[in-house]
Amino acid sequence: MSSQFIQGMDTMNKMTRLLPLTICALAVINAQASDEKELEEITVIAVKPDGLKISSDKLLSLPGTGNDPLKGLEALPGVVLATPATGGPVAQPAIRGSSSNDNLYLTDGLEMGYVFHNDGLSVYNPLIVESFELKTGAWSSQYANANGGVILTNLRDPNGVEPARVIDLSFFRSGFLYEQALSSNAAFYVSFRESLVHTYVDNFIEDEDFSFAVPPRNRDYQAKFIWDFDANNIIRFSASGAKDYIEIAFDQDGRDIAKNPDLASGERYQTYYHSQAVSLQHFGDVIEANFSVNLLTQNQQEREGEVFRWDADITKLIFKTENQYVAESFTLNFGATYRDTSVDYLASGRLMPCNTEFEMCPPSYFSPKFNEQGTLTISDYHAYTHLTGQITAKLDYQIGIAVVGTDNNSQSYVEPRLGIGFDLDDNHTLRLNYGIHHTFIDDYQFLTTQYGEPSLEASNSSQWVLGLDSQLADGIALRTELFYKELKNLVVANPQAQARSENDVALSDLLFDDVASGEAYGIEILVNKQLSNDWFGWASIAYSKTERKNPLTAEAFNSEFDLPWVANLVLDYKWNDHWQVGAKWRFQSGKRYTPVLSAQPYKETGSQNALFYIPKYSEFNSSQWSNYHRLDIRADYKTQLYGFDANLYFEVLNVYASRAVQELEYNQDYSEFEKDYQFPDMPLPSIGITINF
Repeated sequence: MSSQFIQGMDTMNKMTRLLPLTICALAVINAQASDEKELEEITVIAVKPDGLKISSDKLLSLPGTGNDPLKGLEALPGVVLATPATGGPVAQPAIRGSSSNDNLYLTDGLEMGYVFHNDGLSVYNPLIVESFELKTGAWSSQYANANGGVILTNLRDPNGVEPARVIDLSFFRSGFLYEQALSSNAAFYVSFRESLVHTYVDNFIEDEDFSFAVPPRNRDYQAKFIWDFDANNIIRFSASGAKDYIEIAFDQDGRDIAKNPDLASGERYQTYYHSQAVSLQHFGDVIEANFSVNLLTQNQQEREGEVFRWDADITKLIFKTENQYVAESFTLNFGATYRDTSVDYLASGRLMPCNTEFEMCPPSYFSPKFNEQGTLTISDYHAYTHLTGQITAKLDYQIGIAVVGTDNNSQSYVEPRLGIGFDLDDNHTLRLNYGIHHTFIDDYQFLTTQYGEPSLEASNSSQWVLGLDSQLADGIALRTELFYKELKNLVVANPQAQARSENDVALSDLLFDDVASGEAYGIEILVNKQLSNDWFGWASIAYSKTERKNPLTAEAFNSEFDLPWVANLVLDYKWNDHWQVGAKWRFQSGKRYTPVLSAQPYKETGSQNALFYIPKYSEFNSSQWSNYHRLDIRADYKTQLYGFDANLYFEVLNVYASRAVQELEYNQDYSEFEKDYQFPDMPLPSIGITINF
């Protein structure tokens, strides 16, 4: 490990050429600072030893987010947008070279079914999101089961003083929030939202070879009841849920079916979850204790023609305790989580193993069909302790250890976490953090008897972070971080189990194996201006390298998450008591892709015409599209409407119509193609209104 870390640090040392860019960005911000007496400073982005904490109420007006604070994640360093290879507007955050499926999302410390809808917006009403926190590497032992990042969302408690009745209408969705006190020590709120994308999405379809049998649609709800039992105890009851569904029908004479006859029945995706939880928070003289019980039920439905079908009912019962002991010279956090999971599933389709993170999938047509039904029962646990304190006035430390395990293949692991911080002076702090992390497989398709491989075990990573935090001026901070991450035990399809032609026979019953590896390293710079003098903003720039190795094919290649350069600039200004304006600009390296070199026709016996063509690809992820940049702008107007407080907001996405290729849509014989662009590929205006009754 030490030699690989040194190698990674040597590479990052060459990246110091980024520092002049940071200085330039800082100079711009300093030039815009006012010499007038500042108003009270409000923290929008709080720098923490293992991540960033964002005050979401200040991000409601962030351009390009559709009134969704969690969309602000994409403008933070360490985050790239992993758009699906199949195209579409949805882009999930991938953090420091890990898969977008390798993040841990917690809401009020509770596990949710999923966080982002099929239109890319989060499942939370923005009016109840208090803050969210992004942890990108070597985080506290309090958080486990992730190699990518940790995203913590805090929903505010109901307001027992001022009742609220809010209606929110926009081009993206409509919803309401009702909030009310029941007594002097009890209050509740309930929220419901429904998407409106299905009403106009057909206007954005450029491909006439398919239609929406069921247009993309989603809804969500949240409810919370709080009871201040006494001066030392608070009881909370919460319920939340979401549903997403879409169904696509391909034209029978279109190119999609012509390239793969197994898609004739179309595609369908549906998922939903419901969560009910009760928690007790106790405030003692030196200990704060939290205990929660959470019942989470989910349904996943996936149909990709005859290639693969999946229908699973998932039930999780989760017990969790988190505690904090505060002493004069140190703080001790400790706790545990126990989870029982039951998965009742139906799976069918072609026995064609494939993981698109590592390969272009072969034709499914030559693989045998399968059909199975079963139940998975899995129990897992996580126990931790984490100690923070001061060694001297200038030197602080973090020491943590976590034990994680599951009865699936009797796995158990120990995860150490170490951190040290040194104050160089009053304005500069140097930090070094190290951690080992594991992620258990929760894509349960990989664990089924016929299609999957029940013996698969957790992936793991070793992570190093070297950072420098600097206070440069009033309200202006600079964070610079170097990181290195080594990934092991990644799941990859076994090429010996793939039938690639008519007479090809699978040579192995092992469909998947956890033998792949990877690494990511880079530098990230963030200049952050807190809210004062009526404006706030930040600028970030990052350079990184992400690679994967597949020992089953002896291939080493750039990962799909390898987007070396990412830069963000966010500015928000309160013009007066009524108007607030903002802009967000993002630059990102082009997406990697695998071009088709040629194609071989496949003909059924006795037929003169090709049923479909088998493409021959170049080296995996060997090509890259050109760089992409985009500007979003927004204006908010606070006013009175029929005596009620109202906020009108106007937003334009992709102001100057920048276009980034998402994928190439080839014709049947792969001799021609059309470019499919990321959404939106034109200026997209939007208007919305929030009314508080």
